[in-house]
Amino acid sequence: MHLSGDHEGAWRLPSSPVERITDPGYFAELAETVSRGGFDAVFFPDFVGYDPLVRSVVRWPHEPTTLAAALLQRVPDLGVIVTASTVFATPDQLYRTFHTLGELSGGRIGWNIVTAGSPSVATAIGGDPVPPHDERYRKAGGIIDDLLRRWGSTRPVLAQAGASPAGRDFAARYAEVVFTATPSKSEAIAFRSDLRRRAIGFGRDPDEIRVLPGILTVLGATDDDARALHDRLGALVTEHAARHMLGMYGVDLPAEGLDARLDRVTSSPGHDGILSRAAVLDGIAAQLGQASTWRDLVNRIAGSRGHLSVTGSGQTVAAAMNDWLTDGACDGFVVKFAHSPGGADDFVRTVSPLLTSRGIGSRAGWSGIRTTV
Repeated sequence: MHLSGDHEGAWRLPSSPVERITDPGYFAELAETVSRGGFDAVFFPDFVGYDPLVRSVVRWPHEPTTLAAALLQRVPDLGVIVTASTVFATPDQLYRTFHTLGELSGGRIGWNIVTAGSPSVATAIGGDPVPPHDERYRKAGGIIDDLLRRWGSTRPVLAQAGASPAGRDFAARYAEVVFTATPSKSEAIAFRSDLRRRAIGFGRDPDEIRVLPGILTVLGATDDDARALHDRLGALVTEHAARHMLGMYGVDLPAEGLDARLDRVTSSPGHDGILSRAAVLDGIAAQLGQASTWRDLVNRIAGSRGHLSVTGSGQTVAAAMNDWLTDGACDGFVVKFAHSPGGADDFVRTVSPLLTSRGIGSRAGWSGIRTTV
């Protein structure tokens, strides 16, 4: 759940609620909106520490676990999944935080487990140097094993989004909800099949895991209206915001800027954060063709950041989602509204009724956060 929407240009729309950036009530209103639309939960990503690249991007103004406590009380039939790092929090902190939120909400809390850790943040908070990528996953596994013993049956829903080999093994072993960036149906089917195979290898029933790809929705009254909104949002993305978006995945925009020729997309040699996304972006770049520029790539991935993106009317978006579900590409979705609050309102008004009528969503009898998001 983002303040002004997922698209990097959304905060510059006249309808953007930037004046409410410090108002927790705004997020509560959004939560109430999606609850009416049959959503099982809302999800708050989070990053520890300040990144100077955020100058042209609206980030999360509130600490997510504190905000979650307020939303869980305000919206009684909605789950909340929040992000917390096994690198920058102690096991005791994680135990107390999610135990308390679980007790307050009757079990409607989820934990998006992240192992990413910025070396600059580690230095700023006086911690030890951040371990290498795969070692962070190994240490996180020990932390999760300890917390599961301590929580017992009153634990949060465990969510995870790693797509590297180590991340997939971690998800297959522990996660109930897995977020993933798969821009095509074939990639989504392959990812879900691989994860289910790995889960069996760890002695788990693969049906215990819900795989939820992200989907950016750009909605209009007609497909043409939606495409016009997509183009308008793209024109509002600054080069600074583009650098920030790519930088999250260790990808450097060339010094020549957005109009430089696009060749391969690779992460910087020293990047030790999210390792899988550069390959996703490289695949998208290959689809764009040899004559494309970095601006073409940014226009394609703005808002979606490598996730599935669907632009169209409510019927078009609902049909695409239903198609993926029917073909076994996923178990649900993390819906990313291109802009908010209008994008959320449009989705609930034009897409949700079509999904629930087809048996999709919590209002169609799904059992809530313990099952899907």
